[in-house]
Amino acid sequence: MELINGADRLPGQAVPLFVALGNFDGVHRGHQAIIKSTVKKAREEGGYSAALVFDPHPLIALRPDQPLALLTDIADRAEIMAELDLDYLIIEPFTAELAALTPEQFIRRILLGKLEAGGVFIGENYSFGKQGTGSADTLSYWGRELGFEVYIVPMLYFMGTEVSSSKIRSMLLYGAVNEAADLLNYYFFRQGKVVKGYGIGSEMVYPTANIAASSRLLWPGKGVYLTAVDRLNEGHHYGVTNVGARPTFSDHRTSVETHILDFNGIIYNHEIRICFLQKLRDTKTFTSPHQLKEQIGKDIEKGRRIIKKLVKEKSGKSHSLQAGCSVLKSL
Repeated sequence: MELINGADRLPGQAVPLFVALGNFDGVHRGHQAIIKSTVKKAREEGGYSAALVFDPHPLIALRPDQPLALLTDIADRAEIMAELDLDYLIIEPFTAELAALTPEQFIRRILLGKLEAGGVFIGENYSFGKQGTGSADTLSYWGRELGFEVYIVPMLYFMGTEVSSSKIRSMLLYGAVNEAADLLNYYFFRQGKVVKGYGIGSEMVYPTANIAASSRLLWPGKGVYLTAVDRLNEGHHYGVTNVGARPTFSDHRTSVETHILDFNGIIYNHEIRICFLQKLRDTKTFTSPHQLKEQIGKDIEKGRRIIKKLVKEKSGKSHSLQAGCSVLKSL
């Protein structure tokens, strides 16, 4: 898959072009259905497939007073989309000028003027144009008028639950990471460089890898989680990760600390990926570091028991653990 920074930089030979429209935050099962339909049609027609996304996310640009924590940044989305065999991911800067375009102007200037789209794939709730006044019906109307095909992919339900980014955000904030993984079709992950912590973990014989918690991205709700840790020199490991403050040490700033099981390497400044498998418990304050140490030991033992169960059942999971933290195990 090739990343294109701006629709006007798309190679001229990319015709006929079939475009998936949406912000695709999370690239969940519903998004995957839209993108896979786009790829399938492009192959049938001997053409090319693309997804068009805006950066920054329109809701962030238009409502700065209501910050939106994203499920995925552009790099995350690109990695997941590449596994869907998409030809192009087009990243269009979301500017005030673009936000002011009416639905008809957006279609004429962007979809046809810059992309020369022969077909467009959207979800049934897709909105576009100035103040989101364009809908699936609007796009279908202009498709008939201007001669391009519009394919509307219906809302996806998985095990009776509507698959949506907002639903997944709620699940994650509640700590239901395993349930969120079912809707995502991969274990929710975060990645970043390991930074120096306070050294308290090593004093308790449980050293931790600390990752800076970006305020731009959503993290699961405060709690202790069983995680998978990838991109280490020694391959794939499991871990116990605490998300939230450190109340036992009177530190209430957000922190993300992972004790990597069976690993003793030095990984400061290395980028690692953490996949959230299951919540172990809520965070709580202990009266002493000794009590905390005892609890961490119990968390690790509980995590090891769950790992054995997960590995035994992995063949039946759509988000299999077979390849560590890799995404999209069920295509």
